[in-house]
Amino acid sequence: MNITKILVDTDIGPDCDDTAAIAMLNIYSNQGKCEILGIAHCTSNPYGAGTIDAICRYYGNDNIVISTYPKENFLNDDKCKIYNKYITENFDNRYKTAQPESSLKMYRRILSEQPDKSVEIIAIGPLNNLSELLNSGADEYSEMTGVELVHQKVKRLVAMAGVFNSPSAETNEAFKKLIGEDISEFVEYNVACDIEAARNVAINWRTPKIYLGFEAGLIETGLSLKKKENAENPVKLAYELYTEHGLRYSWDLMTVEFAIENESKHYVLSEYGRVNFDELGHTIWQTDNEGLDRYVIWAECKDKISEDIEQTLLLR
Repeated sequence: MNITKILVDTDIGPDCDDTAAIAMLNIYSNQGKCEILGIAHCTSNPYGAGTIDAICRYYGNDNIVISTYPKENFLNDDKCKIYNKYITENFDNRYKTAQPESSLKMYRRILSEQPDKSVEIIAIGPLNNLSELLNSGADEYSEMTGVELVHQKVKRLVAMAGVFNSPSAETNEAFKKLIGEDISEFVEYNVACDIEAARNVAINWRTPKIYLGFEAGLIETGLSLKKKENAENPVKLAYELYTEHGLRYSWDLMTVEFAIENESKHYVLSEYGRVNFDELGHTIWQTDNEGLDRYVIWAECKDKISEDIEQTLLLR
């Protein structure tokens, strides 16, 4: 069995679903379904890397390669520290007092070492790290530009980004109930945080790309974490600190599940096309049989998807 090699990019902090997504990633790795090559943190928040490490250690993986975004003042306000400051300061991790290497360095080093078309990248945050990778030039790891390195080494990008008109009536109903505006007017958070980065990735990332849009993540999960009596579980704590009732939408969890659970019956894919974002961050979808892009659509009812994700989160 070929084990999928995974690199993950997360903004862990502004929302708590990243923590459960990293938990699922570790669970899948422990089941032998993927190999975690590295996890990149994509904000300036000094508590992101520590939180990632604490979660990985909880699941028995204390040597995962972790990196962070070295630039200042990107998603680093108090709202982005609701849980990760406490977790970093109170759970065992390598980054209480120092930060890891830059994500750009990690990406270029790891990708240069991998076989061609062997790595899948999962993005569950703004796309600034991946945009910088594309913009990078030759270095000590590879003579290739970032665009060339991605094209040669990456098999697929799965990104939680954008918003799409779904053929699923249940999905569209959930979107309208929550947002109350037309999908064409909605700007998804990960895109809005760095529109130019999202546009750069949409245009210049020359591998197949799968987008899980905002509308596809509108399934609440998290109740299973309440059943975990272990107070040492950092994911349980993150949900307790961030949410009022223990539930949160599952954008990042579903992105990880889709990327790794290749036999999942939860999802189908759209036709092929091309995704772009305008200068305000609105998602532009164009159907094109020669395009490299597709987006995720629910294939089962949201209650079934939620139930199955909750069962996964009960594992360790």
